[in-house]
Amino acid sequence: MPVLLSYSPADAPWAQWINTSLQAAGHVVEMLPAGVDFAHRLAAALSGPDPVIVMYSAEHRASESDWNLVPLAPGLTVLRLDSAPVPAALRAASCKSLHNLDEEEALEVLMAAISGPQNPFSRTP
Repeated sequence: MPVLLSYSPADAPWAQWINTSLQAAGHVVEMLPAGVDFAHRLAAALSGPDPVIVMYSAEHRASESDWNLVPLAPGLTVLRLDSAPVPAALRAASCKSLHNLDEEEALEVLMAAISGPQNPFSRTP
């Protein structure tokens, strides 16, 4: 199942970690750095069945009018990377926080957000 991952360029290290983790769990990931048309691309992606993850932090420079273009669809998950409040237009979406979590906890939250395995790196005895 393809996953669209939208992120602020300032959060690229987080995006790369999420991309690697999702790929390890068997997902195809399309990375979408926030730019001029990112809200329209998110809206188009949310009209289909595939999950969309929006990474949000204080570094994200989208305006409130940008966020208002993003529909609140069942496939939308917002991952908070810090303590910045989620924009009002996204507050009704599924919001999960990775803030202050260690890597294993963050991985569990990520996988649960897309209904995947809890930890693709864990080994069964």
